[in-house]
Amino acid sequence: MKKLLLIITGAMLIPTLVSAGGIVTNTNQSAYWVRTMVRDASTGIDAAYFNPAGLVKLNDGFHFSLSNQTIFQNKDVTAEYQLLSPNPKEFKGDIKVPFFPSVYGAWKKGKFAVSLGFNPIGGGGGAEYKKGLASIEMPLGLLVPSISESLTQLDQGIQLATGTDPMFRNVTSYQADIYFKGTSVFFGYQLNLSYKITDMISVAAGARYVTAKNTYTGHIKDIMITAEPLNPALGGTMTPGDYLRNLGNTFGNADLVAAGSMLDAQTVDREVDAEEKGTGFAPILGAHVSLVDNKLDIGIKYEFKTKLDLKTTVNDNKDGYGMFKQDSTVHSDIPSMLSVGVGYKVLENLNIMAGFHYYWDKQANYGKTLDAEPTVPVENDKVIDKNYFEIGLGFEYGITDNFFFSGGYLLAQTGVSEDYQSDMSYSLSSNTFGLGFGIKFTENIMANLGGSYSIYNKGTKEGTDRTSSYPYKFELTKNTLIIALGLDISF
Repeated sequence: MKKLLLIITGAMLIPTLVSAGGIVTNTNQSAYWVRTMVRDASTGIDAAYFNPAGLVKLNDGFHFSLSNQTIFQNKDVTAEYQLLSPNPKEFKGDIKVPFFPSVYGAWKKGKFAVSLGFNPIGGGGGAEYKKGLASIEMPLGLLVPSISESLTQLDQGIQLATGTDPMFRNVTSYQADIYFKGTSVFFGYQLNLSYKITDMISVAAGARYVTAKNTYTGHIKDIMITAEPLNPALGGTMTPGDYLRNLGNTFGNADLVAAGSMLDAQTVDREVDAEEKGTGFAPILGAHVSLVDNKLDIGIKYEFKTKLDLKTTVNDNKDGYGMFKQDSTVHSDIPSMLSVGVGYKVLENLNIMAGFHYYWDKQANYGKTLDAEPTVPVENDKVIDKNYFEIGLGFEYGITDNFFFSGGYLLAQTGVSEDYQSDMSYSLSSNTFGLGFGIKFTENIMANLGGSYSIYNKGTKEGTDRTSSYPYKFELTKNTLIIALGLDISF
């Protein structure tokens, strides 16, 4: 009976919803970026995020930019684990973000510029797993061997007495209704002050206030097993507790009746309705250099770490049977980052761009845990070998004075160790390609339309399940499609 102790728990960490940027940081912050992949040396209105010091290149007056991105992402996990039914089994996660806004405003006068920005600096959408996740389902697989083992003695006793094996231990499969949905959005509110020191050099200082919120809803219910004994009337599909209790009552076995009641308690329906909320603050510094008769722009920006400690609230006592704890604290920092960008006007109608981003992930705390102690958060340097970085290349070609074609490429290289990865939250290296158009309706009004597609390298996670001591292997895959539309206005 020792294997009948079924504890269906797990840290339901929010799946990473980031589209472009570091492990938790979104840098896809304008439609102009989507169509070029590089804006780190921007002197346009979206420089309020990408390159605040470059805003002094704007004309005097007011400038506004509004972009929205619609994001589609698939996060699929194929799990190999001998107690899964079937094995291997694929778990599909769908992330849909219909609204991913980036809003910027700037006022430029002489040597000064003041700017504001609002965007989803982290998260930004919801991930839905209609059939659950491998790590949630895997403990259910213990039902089959545990119940089979507990009924072996009954079968042997009946066979000795009658000469016929009743095969009550022939429990063939399990099933359950498993559902999980997580949402995450970290909104950033940014204020910058920019100053032109000389015609060549400008600087900027700013700060970002972040409000973070994660939500979790889901359930594990209707846990059933299918048994196929010699006498079909005593088998079928039913709850594990009912099967043991029916056999116990049929043969006057009080131990089986008691075991059935125990299983009722252990396989009771479980619901989750919880949220995590917190706020944080990060200073931002920047510089911009213009060379070669203003044909060459170099932008530099450094963002300090945003320390985020999120407080947990459990709604209606739906804590997933202990998955979430009321008023507990979850670490979810945004790491410090450095961006360096270069833009060069090769021809009057051709610009080329390059950018580099580096994220100090190891110095942050994402609330990750190790398999050996899944309830104890560890610092990032325990699960990350190297910091994350990105390299981008882009171009923009003016087909006419008012119509621009552009494209770009972004390489992202993660440095997480296998200890970081799980089916709920994983980081993969990727290659992203973007294309799009800019349409200038007037000298002061421009629209940007772009699309990008990210191809991620496959990842793996291998380990030993704590509840069964059986090995498992996850194959981790992901892809992302972005469609973006933006409008820039000056007056």
